[in-house]
Amino acid sequence: MVMKKREVVKYVKENETAALERVSQILDKKTNLQSFNGIIGGKNATYEVDPLEYDTPESYIEAWMLSHQQRYNDEKHFSYSKSSHRVYNLLQDNFVKDFIENYLARTYFKKHGE
Repeated sequence: MVMKKREVVKYVKENETAALERVSQILDKKTNLQSFNGIIGGKNATYEVDPLEYDTPESYIEAWMLSHQQRYNDEKHFSYSKSSHRVYNLLQDNFVKDFIENYLARTYFKKHGE
């Protein structure tokens, strides 16, 4: 399925409140959009994934998820919680995963000036 900017923006706007509530429950910590952006949006540099290097939001999301999985695999046995553990926990919830994918697509469209 090809992601379209209008649909992505609409999805994020309509689901933001419910997604942030679910994220807060999963992380056991009140999460607003700004902190969510730090958790997810701040990983572009950490995961070495630049939306401008991709031709489609789908390819950017795929690279982001792959990079996250590699980071998580490297850190999953750490005795303390790493950001990759928190992102992993969020991705286990289908609704939150869908929201993250749309949030990343929105980032892609913003960076591409679309």
